[in-house]
Amino acid sequence: MIAPTPAACRVLVADDTAANRTLVRAYLTRLGFAVLLAENGEQAVETFERERPDIVLMDVMMPVMDGLEATRRIRAGEGPTVPIVMLSALGAESDVVGGLDAGADDYLVKPLSYPIFAAKMRTVFRALSLQQQRDAAAEEVRAISRAMSDGLVVFDPAGEIRTVNPALCTMLGRGEASLIGAPVFALFVPPGDRQLQGAIEECQRGEQRSTCEVSARAADGSVVPLELALSTMAAAQGLTYLAVLRNISERKRAERELAAYTMELKHYHDEVERENELALEILERQIRRGGLQEPGIAHRVLPAQRFSGDIVLAQRAPDGRLFALLADATGHGLGAAVSVLPAVAEFYRAVATSPTPGELVALLNNVLQESLPIGRFVAAALVCVDSAAGLAHVWVGGTPDVLCLDAYGEVRQRFASNALPLGIDTLTPEAAACDSSPLAAGDQVLIFSDGLLEAMGEGGAQFGYAGVEAALRGGAPGARLDQLEREIARHCGSAAPHDDVSLLLISA
Repeated sequence: MIAPTPAACRVLVADDTAANRTLVRAYLTRLGFAVLLAENGEQAVETFERERPDIVLMDVMMPVMDGLEATRRIRAGEGPTVPIVMLSALGAESDVVGGLDAGADDYLVKPLSYPIFAAKMRTVFRALSLQQQRDAAAEEVRAISRAMSDGLVVFDPAGEIRTVNPALCTMLGRGEASLIGAPVFALFVPPGDRQLQGAIEECQRGEQRSTCEVSARAADGSVVPLELALSTMAAAQGLTYLAVLRNISERKRAERELAAYTMELKHYHDEVERENELALEILERQIRRGGLQEPGIAHRVLPAQRFSGDIVLAQRAPDGRLFALLADATGHGLGAAVSVLPAVAEFYRAVATSPTPGELVALLNNVLQESLPIGRFVAAALVCVDSAAGLAHVWVGGTPDVLCLDAYGEVRQRFASNALPLGIDTLTPEAAACDSSPLAAGDQVLIFSDGLLEAMGEGGAQFGYAGVEAALRGGAPGARLDQLEREIARHCGSAAPHDDVSLLLISA
């Protein structure tokens, strides 16, 4: 039997985003697969019914028909066995469970890591190949069985062998004369003899017995794994038993290979986890230094994944001014966290020189523009609190509004985004204009990432500015972040936010 190759395997990719389709097609082409494309769930179902691909990669959130419904329709049609892998930016436990419950075999969270994606596709392809081989082998065996090519043993109620066929003799490497008249139980390696006795007793009770696996000893001493099916038949000499024995050595070999592949994937996963632990520790050491522990500063970072693409930094300059930064890199996970690292070192280095807010913004922009690839950027909000002058200077580039709160938690002033995110275009200190606001005793400045506004409740409503302001209103100044965190949890219910949520609260 010739094993299939990836080139003969067609993969249907369903995603409404052209960039995602292009990326996944490039990955699959690199792995040697043929690729079919669909832009929504309805197209995916139509393409599947028309083309009958071997594997389906299905995005969850798509127009016209989402990936969950498309998966259910494929499963309900003529695709109950085709492997379906969900590709989604939604990585919460409930999202994964929903995808698997809809009929998916696996679930990958975007953005995709090529090594993990490649390993997953190799595993899916191997499993598909093995399934195809097993299906083909089963069909072969059925044909052989009809041609009396399976091992056949006829024996009487006393267990004496009366008839065997040539296939059994070949299977065990024994001549017919040595088998006729021998006890049938002696053919099997324990506990196969006891399994045969159990099958006989079930037949005597009139019960329908499924096949079972046994092992027989060949003439050369090797052990042959067999699948045993037992039935009764009437003969001239009375009731006799017919045992059909099928050699399942190849199936066992395939199962061992699949188990080995699974262990290989687990080893790779464990290695990645160890590397992630090290990366996480390094990131934490870089980010969690500085002035975040100073009195009057409170912060929270609630990552949607193990690694957060958000950072919060605070440091007091030698002249006494306090600088605070919230930065939100594009994407999620380790890639987003690494993207923002160059700005961390530059922030601490520059604050030590007592820069103007505009100078600091320009420095951060320049270092990110040099280090980030095209298409990557960092939304950020910078606050400089000058206690001596009683002023707060604020620069906002791509993040939600920065809020100035009075002593009662009411929004006294908003600072909306009026600049591009960092890393997109060149920026001079003069162009990095900051808004200023006087700060009275009891005032606070709140910075947060868009993950807070976009946190989705079980009914589909976003938390939004209304949720933020309601959570802050009337609360004690020292408990406002705790109150915000409780309200987010209450709003989301059993679900987790789909994006990183970062909060930074500075008291005047």
